[in-house]
Amino acid sequence: MNETTLGAGPASAQAARAAIALYPISSRSCAELVRYGENTTYHVTDGQHSLALRLARVGYQSRASIEAEMTWMSALREHGVDTPAAFRGRDGELVQQLKLSNGRVQLVVAFEWVEGVPLPEVAGLDPWRRLGQIMAQVHEHGRRWSPPAGFTRPAWDLDALVGDWPRWGTPVPDGVWSAHDGQAILDARAAVRERLQRLGTGPSRFGLIHSDLGFENVLVGPAGHTVVIDFDDSGPGWYLYELASALYPLEGTPGFRARRELLAAGYRDVAPLPDEDVGELPTFLMCRRLATLGWTFSRGDTPHAGRQRAHRLATTPGAVRRFLKWHRAHPALQRA
Repeated sequence: MNETTLGAGPASAQAARAAIALYPISSRSCAELVRYGENTTYHVTDGQHSLALRLARVGYQSRASIEAEMTWMSALREHGVDTPAAFRGRDGELVQQLKLSNGRVQLVVAFEWVEGVPLPEVAGLDPWRRLGQIMAQVHEHGRRWSPPAGFTRPAWDLDALVGDWPRWGTPVPDGVWSAHDGQAILDARAAVRERLQRLGTGPSRFGLIHSDLGFENVLVGPAGHTVVIDFDDSGPGWYLYELASALYPLEGTPGFRARRELLAAGYRDVAPLPDEDVGELPTFLMCRRLATLGWTFSRGDTPHAGRQRAHRLATTPGAVRRFLKWHRAHPALQRA
């Protein structure tokens, strides 16, 4: 393996070599660091295979949940939503276990590498309608699919998103916010929690979602077909949270409204999306803000979190005050 292309990150060259050795590929393969974020991902090639090798953040997902992730990806592929095919290890298993020097176990998976460009690199606004269609296809499959026994994925429910101890960490760590701003963030979190409780988790609003179906996770291949990647955070959640996750980076920009309308129109090409539900998007945009704000603090060791933190710190106080004003003026939707 060519160590010069390993790059930085928590997975050492030794760990990457050990992970590659778990798969039936050449020991002379080359590995290039693709991303160090929630997980560490390498592009591994040996002249015959081209793989995305993912070394999971230790303790973030269980083996059973990763196996469920790949089960759903395979079912989606059979349903017509293209996803990368998993690549089995030398022992025939989809999920590999790498024993670390500190005694802990790191879970490893590999997928066939997908050649393509992120959907937003396709010119014009049309990709937003296509993204909405893909979201609806993913959700419709989840509604109709019967998962196998033992299928388990962490839910993006009330506690995970806006509980006292959210999955990605608190948005109000000690020593970050002024007392005034910190209280406003807590007030916004309480308002989101209240609205989500009223909205409920009925099957028309809550089910299996990708949860990070932004443009970087939809690739367009040379022939124009789309492939959905990175289901690491998939699980039960509100369907509107999926839309908000894609729209959130554009909140407050001039192009937000047009993209929101195209995303909703694309979704409606495939599945129902009532106007009253779309009207609740501000709740989910704030929900996404709070969740990812916590992530930038709890994942402070990653370059991705570091790049986002300053912008989040600058924009969040104003955003929560605008949301609280909207919240007071708009009654929450009731359970469907």
